[in-house]
Amino acid sequence: MTTIRKQMLEISRLSEESDGIYHDIAQSYRLPDSVYWILYILYNYDEPVSQVDLCSQWAYSKQTINSSIASMIKKEWITLEALPGMKNRKRIVLTEAGREFCEQVIGETRKIEEAAFSRISEEERELFLSLFRQTNQYMREEYEKIHAKNSK
Repeated sequence: MTTIRKQMLEISRLSEESDGIYHDIAQSYRLPDSVYWILYILYNYDEPVSQVDLCSQWAYSKQTINSSIASMIKKEWITLEALPGMKNRKRIVLTEAGREFCEQVIGETRKIEEAAFSRISEEERELFLSLFRQTNQYMREEYEKIHAKNSK
């Protein structure tokens, strides 16, 4: 096995391990991963977040977002509000009950993340983010090259 293939395999394994840690947190609160991540996003973002944003920026399918949103509305954790000037776009807003739940669940996640990431230097964190972004960009470019050829 080539060095690059070994490294790619280890990166994939580490990514799955990281996903597994977040999955364990979600499971400890009996939350589906998609609901957990939507709450995570809503609690951490200062800007309005719509269902369209979740699909485009976080790579969720419309069906996953719609069913997750419906279950959170039913639990009275969120409401939907029309965005001014946007015809069919609504922002997702945490209710008071939703905010309290997030303070517990996402608050715990923040403590874990901050404790873990504080053990890495700021320079190392910036390098990690830069390399992660660059790798994703290159992966997207290579994917599009292949799929542009296949669609002709």
